[in-house]
Amino acid sequence: MKILSLNQIKKIDQYCIDNEDISSIELIERYAKSCLTWIIHNYHNIQKVILLAGNGKNRGDGLSLARMLSQQYGDSTIITIYILNIFNHFSPEFIINKNKILKYRGIELKTIDEGEDFPIFLDNKDSLLIDAIFGIGWNRPIKKYWKSFFNYINENKFISVISIDIPSGLFMEKNQNNFEGIIKATHTLTFKSPKLPFFLSDYANYIGKWHLLNIGYKKSYTNKIYVNNFYIDDIFIKSIYKKRKKFSHKGTYGHGLLIGGYHGMIGSMALSSKASFRIGIGKLSVYVPRCGYQILQILIPEAIINTDSEDKFISNIPINIHVNAIGIGMGMGKKTITAYALESFFLKNKKNKIPMVIDADAINILANRFKIINFIPEKTIFTPHTKEFRRLCGPWKNDYQKLNLLKKFSKKYKIYIVLKGAHTVISTPNGNLYFNSTGNPGMATAGSGDVLSGMITGLLAQGYTPKQSCIMGVYLHGLAGDIASIEKNEESIIAEDIINYIGESYQKIKMYKK
Repeated sequence: MKILSLNQIKKIDQYCIDNEDISSIELIERYAKSCLTWIIHNYHNIQKVILLAGNGKNRGDGLSLARMLSQQYGDSTIITIYILNIFNHFSPEFIINKNKILKYRGIELKTIDEGEDFPIFLDNKDSLLIDAIFGIGWNRPIKKYWKSFFNYINENKFISVISIDIPSGLFMEKNQNNFEGIIKATHTLTFKSPKLPFFLSDYANYIGKWHLLNIGYKKSYTNKIYVNNFYIDDIFIKSIYKKRKKFSHKGTYGHGLLIGGYHGMIGSMALSSKASFRIGIGKLSVYVPRCGYQILQILIPEAIINTDSEDKFISNIPINIHVNAIGIGMGMGKKTITAYALESFFLKNKKNKIPMVIDADAINILANRFKIINFIPEKTIFTPHTKEFRRLCGPWKNDYQKLNLLKKFSKKYKIYIVLKGAHTVISTPNGNLYFNSTGNPGMATAGSGDVLSGMITGLLAQGYTPKQSCIMGVYLHGLAGDIASIEKNEESIIAEDIINYIGESYQKIKMYKK
């Protein structure tokens, strides 16, 4: 799914008005109707609704929604609208919807002017608050009075706070340096496309849970729009997944090589190896220190185990040109001799250009010996968590800067970066970003990243492109975690659970194909 910019969303609105015989008023009605449908489905027996409406052009949807709520619930629900006179003028759309509201006796209409005492929300714990103050186009700091009012709203305890399209006070496309004066939503009801801030941890406390609503417009124009940011959903996965053929054999699905392990950290290699097999690799070799031999032979009898001459750490890495993909770094440690071995290995593999996943301590070694980056083949996949990425690229002040670092680093070295997190984001050599839709907080557990590296390596070996391997890998990884959270619960998930539910994740993907 495409993540659209503010300008692109405005163009879609105008396209609908110009080409689909939809007036701006009707478009506002569609926005309001989709919100009404969601509220009816998710909230029952609403006693009180407080709706905060701005007086800008795009905020007529709030007044329209209040009217529809009154029609739906009648006298059983008390609806109070507070119009915030932030602007000096009223748009035609706002005036039309306000005049419609005046015909409904069940709606109380009030105004708030700058400098007035804040209204006291009686029985606010029994009220549903709807935020329809600013639209997605808001891009400048608000005045001190309104900032204080927004903070006052956040201090009240409503049943839920529902923001329409985006929480008021939050900028859609540039960093909000001052986090005071943003409405904290329980749910954000948005349209056409998820918005970029939805995927950034800086704004998680303001957006709550977001929901993409259907307003029933034709998507022919949207399909032609070029974007740099994408949301990985089930439709995306449909276009990537390859069904197995009847007469295939283990050679069809590739031979992978996993390299890593250190005394006391062999478990990371066991997890990566199991994940590679569960994702469907045909054949797997594993290279570890000698102390890992017996452990892996017992835990993963399907794998071919090769060992270093050293017992507790890796001192030399022989290159195997007969494999289809390599994953390296999991639990490897950062000893100087291991760093030299890694540098030599990368130099050899630059000539062979075997597709590769670089994870964990291999990334940490690179960060300390950065010249090694010049030995990395193009289209290599890095899988850092946030701290590893910071060691590699340096600090950032906010999430927007972090995304820019991701894009610049990927473009400069022509590599893929899978930055693990709540919405794992993939950056590509051409500067595109892909945000994952699956996963949950229960996956924040030791070994989860090792599982992901094994999965991506397994997909590479099977013939998926680096881009496809990243997208499929993070999606299936998160989906397996989601299934595990249902079967176990988030608090008790361990990395092994993610591996065990990879099969069920594939089952869901096969259902997508039907």
